[in-house]
Amino acid sequence: MLELGKVKKNIEFNDRFKSVLEVLKSIAVAQFHSLEKKLNIFEPFDRLLQDFFDSIDINQIKHPLLEGGDFGKAVIAITSDQGLLGGLNVRVVASALERVQPNRDHLIIIGEQGKTHARHGKIPFAAFPGVHDFERHKQALSLRNYLFEKIKERKFLSIEVVYPHALSLVNQRIECATLLPLPREGNTASENEKIDLSEAILESSLPHMLEYLAYLRVGLKLEDLFGISRVAEMAARFMRLEESTQKIQEMNRKLKLQYFRLRHAVIDQSMRELFSARALYAKESF
Repeated sequence: MLELGKVKKNIEFNDRFKSVLEVLKSIAVAQFHSLEKKLNIFEPFDRLLQDFFDSIDINQIKHPLLEGGDFGKAVIAITSDQGLLGGLNVRVVASALERVQPNRDHLIIIGEQGKTHARHGKIPFAAFPGVHDFERHKQALSLRNYLFEKIKERKFLSIEVVYPHALSLVNQRIECATLLPLPREGNTASENEKIDLSEAILESSLPHMLEYLAYLRVGLKLEDLFGISRVAEMAARFMRLEESTQKIQEMNRKLKLQYFRLRHAVIDQSMRELFSARALYAKESF
């Protein structure tokens, strides 16, 4: 009888826990759609950058921010400050570590979860706080400034960002974006549309203009990727909660079967004891 009561309590606890999970799932879905609507991807900037490249003969310009260089690269992994994401942070860090060449490249981790997992890789890294929705712009600029200080010191000239991307609420994948060197492709302007720099009056030199455009582009791209990562985080959290809900339902299904078997066993035993008592009483009556 004691075991029957224990099983019943477990069923009731799982039902209450499932209700909590359903609330958390609803919150994750609401946050996913809210963050998705607030995303302001700065794609027009890349088109403006390409228009600038199209207006000049970019292929004749030699600059480290266009060509990279033999200084290694910075690999940035964007993770979260919180868990319950079903291994998403682990996959981001693992993908970043695969791209890092020890003693050559520089690893940068965003988020507390990434720091925890990156320590197992035994590769030195710089760490920054996880992305917060209302601080996203400020955090992107802070990281951008850090990166360009290192670029001035010639620590690296290339930047890659590994981040989670939610294709939908139930489908996320790990992607990598190259922020530097600047893309040269897409130079589709005709010779007549290109500017003859020998006759143009430039307030700044082309190398300085390229550096400033790269500075702007890296900051905008980082803010974009921070926002995309936050959306993926909410999607991953929903999926993790959904998996937990399914496991709770399966556990309760098994517990209910166990409960009914125990209950039937108790009823059968009670009936046998009752019939035995009646039989004994009938014999004593005679």
